[in-house]
Amino acid sequence: MRIVLNFLKNFLMRMPLWFCMGFGYFAGLIMYANKKRRLTAFKNIKSAFPSKSNKELYSIIRKSFAKIGLSMAEMFIAPRIFKYVEAQGLELLPDDGAVIAAIHEGSWELYNGYIAQKKNYIIFAKPQKNAELNKFLNDLRSSWGMKICFSLKQVIKNMNEGAHLGMAVDHGAEDNAVLVRFFSHIVPAPGGVIYLARKLNKKIFPCFGRRIKGFHHMATIMPAVDLAGKSDQQVLQELNDIYEKELRKYPEEYIWHYKRFKHKRDLDVLVLDDGKIGHLKQSQAFLKFLQDEDYEVRSKVVSVNFRTKNCRMLMDVCTFFSNKGCLSCGACMRLLLDTRTFKELKSSYADIVVSSGSFLASVNRLYSYTVGAKSVSILRPNIPLNRFDLAILPEHDRVGLESTVKIKGALCYPADAADKAQKCRDFFHLNAEKKAAFFLGGVLSDKKEFEQNVKEFSAALKKFSVEKGYKLLISTSRRTPAHIDDYIKAEFSTFAQTQALVFPNQENHDFVFEGFCSLSDIVFVSGDSISMISEAASLKKTCVAVALEKNEDKHKVFLEMIASEVNVLAAPYDIAGVDFKVSTIFENNRKTIKNAIKRIL
Repeated sequence: MRIVLNFLKNFLMRMPLWFCMGFGYFAGLIMYANKKRRLTAFKNIKSAFPSKSNKELYSIIRKSFAKIGLSMAEMFIAPRIFKYVEAQGLELLPDDGAVIAAIHEGSWELYNGYIAQKKNYIIFAKPQKNAELNKFLNDLRSSWGMKICFSLKQVIKNMNEGAHLGMAVDHGAEDNAVLVRFFSHIVPAPGGVIYLARKLNKKIFPCFGRRIKGFHHMATIMPAVDLAGKSDQQVLQELNDIYEKELRKYPEEYIWHYKRFKHKRDLDVLVLDDGKIGHLKQSQAFLKFLQDEDYEVRSKVVSVNFRTKNCRMLMDVCTFFSNKGCLSCGACMRLLLDTRTFKELKSSYADIVVSSGSFLASVNRLYSYTVGAKSVSILRPNIPLNRFDLAILPEHDRVGLESTVKIKGALCYPADAADKAQKCRDFFHLNAEKKAAFFLGGVLSDKKEFEQNVKEFSAALKKFSVEKGYKLLISTSRRTPAHIDDYIKAEFSTFAQTQALVFPNQENHDFVFEGFCSLSDIVFVSGDSISMISEAASLKKTCVAVALEKNEDKHKVFLEMIASEVNVLAAPYDIAGVDFKVSTIFENNRKTIKNAIKRIL
């Protein structure tokens, strides 16, 4: 390889500059044609500039690759074009040496060579994987007057003799690197520049170079960053703020296909909302599990609407023809989603896209492809599960795939329970007496059986509360028939043991469910509500699933699978005979979800 590279160098040194420029542009075109690099560049720049259109982003990417190609050509012919480099701020560098901090922008090798023409200049070389390429590059750098150091000892020796050290602060971070913000993301930053500056009592001068036109460049050395009284993180943050400010003005100067954001410690999560409160709550529960990890999580909820009902079915069809090659495309979504939804998605960025249920499963998969995000589906979607990076399903769905994790009941994460309990105390003026809660849902199939059993259980609950001394907290649901609401009101509104009675069809409060559960020793939930049974059990309460109809299909399977975690009570409702137990469902589900999250991050 070194023979080929030396031949190319000698060849380009003899060719006219217009030819060298064409060679550079051609090299950039070859790199841009590499789909993997191009898509990596798009994902990185999208995360930095989420509000820019895809057209703007690809314009930046094309210019970036073109300039990288020119920078490669400049390496071979650097002595011919040093005269076209203009430098500002060289006079700021002290005679006894300093640290010049830079990032991989512009033609950084050319800038290093130019400074080496003016100053005693060294770099701490990182060996290339290819030994032949490594030897060629170091020989090239040495020919420009640059000293190459291969050990920290060599660096310190040269700096003590007054040399200036050039170091990058955007790549090569250690495992325990300091974390800083760069384009709003938390990324590791190499701290060697700070270590050496402090150890040798040297100043750090940020440097940023950019291409003016063709082979003409402007390299600017900025005033030194003050280290006094600042932590390493504060100094590195200040440096990254400087480079971010410059890159916002000249984004095409950066090498976006480098994986600067690969090890970032923050996550952007997009939640797709189909308008169903239960589905949204499960997606938000997944967010809370993510927040348990060592990441900063930023979330955004987008309410999704299709142009027409048929568009949703067409979106499902489009999903079968989609793949990772759809990155940045979004043509299907432009055609099938309403204008407001598409614009909101287009201006968003996500590392993870979450949806619950089948209605938005195809939008999840297509959008996550367009931004290179991981896709998470909660509950069973209407497209193949293996299309998702992670599918979270209740055990009663009886599906097993590598990308699928199974949990007991519905996905939930108890949060703010103490605050909501206090709101309940204040709102309903509750005392400290022991309590039992009852949540009544709606009819599944047999209206007559449901009505009869509601009356029978109500009588049993009243008897139990009197005999055992429990005060009652009762709430129906939006699915509860109006005449059943009227019955519950008539039976319990004047009942001495009743402390709170809520009818969501008339008035509802967001603190009722968690508040009632938190304040109660026993929670009774009608068997039709899988989500409320799961949530009550997750709050570590004695949960009793009350069967008001003959359980069929998924409800029957659900209650069978969750029998070890909750009590199932059927007519004639002998409440006193129930073996009350506290559920461990949340701890088990939490462990399962935690392992699944680690797998996809």
